[in-house]
This record gives sequence, C-alpha cells and structure tokens, in this order.
Amino acid sequence: MKKSMRSKLSLMTLAGSILMSSCSTFLEESTDPQQVKSSEVQVATESSSNPNARKSTEVAYYERFTNQLALVDEAGNQVVDENGKAALILPNYLPGTGIGNSSHMGKAYTFINQYASYGPTGLGTVGAPVTQFFGKKLSDMGVLITNSEVSSVTTDGKGNSIWFKNIQNNVTQVSPERSDFVAEVEIIGGTGKFIGATGSATVDGYFNPTNGQGMSTIKGKIVY
Repeated sequence: MKKSMRSKLSLMTLAGSILMSSCSTFLEESTDPQQVKSSEVQVATESSSNPNARKSTEVAYYERFTNQLALVDEAGNQVVDENGKAALILPNYLPGTGIGNSSHMGKAYTFINQYASYGPTGLGTVGAPVTQFFGKKLSDMGVLITNSEVSSVTTDGKGNSIWFKNIQNNVTQVSPERSDFVAEVEIIGGTGKFIGATGSATVDGYFNPTNGQGMSTIKGKIVY
C-alpha cells in the first residue's frame, strides 16, 4: 500500500522479544467457562458396524480471553514512526497473546496472528499463520503446528490444543480507543485429546488501537 494510504495512530510500546517468548506478558482475568450442555450428539468417526470404532462427541465450545496485541513488521520488529515511537502504520502484522478460560481445558492461553490493513471500509484484518511469530513458543509448550492455515491456537500449556482457521473478519471502529470485531472460524485440528478436532465457531471481541488491549469470546461446536 502506498505511503499516502497509510494511517498512523499511537500504539503502546510492547517489546517484541517479550511478546514472542514469554507467557508472563499475558493479562490475567478470572473467568468462569460456559458449562457444556448435557445434550451431546455422538458422531461415529468410523463405520458403526465396526465394534471398535472410536466415537467422537459434538459438544458446545466456549472460551473467553483477555488479550494483548502488538503491531510488528514481517520480521517481528515493533513498528515505529520516524521519531522512533510506536505507531499503527499499516499494512503490517497484528499478533497477540491472551489468557483466560476454555470450556474444555479450564485455564488456557491463546496465540493469534493477523495481517492488518486499511481498506474501503477502514481497518480490516485477515488471519495469518500463527507459527510466523509463535512457532517456537508453541513447540516448547508441546504444540507442533505444520498447517499454515492455522491463524490462532488455544492451549492449556500441557500438550492439549485446538487450532482455528480464520474464515472472515469484520472490524468496526467504534471510537479512536475501541474497535469491535466479529469473525467466523473453523476448527481444523489440535493436539493431545483434540487431535483431529473439527468444528466451527464465531469470535466476538474488541481491542483498543492505542494500546493493543482487548477481549474476545468464542462460541461454537467442536467434535473430538
């Protein structure tokens, strides 16, 4: 995008090395995960005539996170203006981390990556490979991802994880300090007890473009 189309806003300084290497940068929030309804649909992953067929369960899925985003370039360096101050200069990447609760993991962590730019309707984002900035950290947590379509991951840090593919994002700027978003995602795998997981969900949330802080919830169905 040409420089004349780039927009600049203040963005809170966040050291890229901390963002990429430590879960201690997450903002903690005590939340109660939504209880899974007792009405669960049994889905056979193999022929029902096979007595040894493993059965998966389709259940409601819910998670809620407090997130911290940071604007970085393709190499993971914090984006700054000509005076060396953090600034929202687009297009660039908007990765983030969060901490909260998952209905099927309890306390959990999230890792997100997006490509942000300005379009005809304003600020917009699309999913980008989560491994671009968090591959090593996730691997250290027992989550090895080889699928480049995975743009966000939820994990309990104990080897269990759910992988999400971004389908569509809609961002609405409410004020200079708040942008709301709604996104459709697919569950395309996982690790631990979520290997081979499938499903779909809707993400609702907001973030503050001036400091990167925000919250998000995911509601949908998962089969695993």
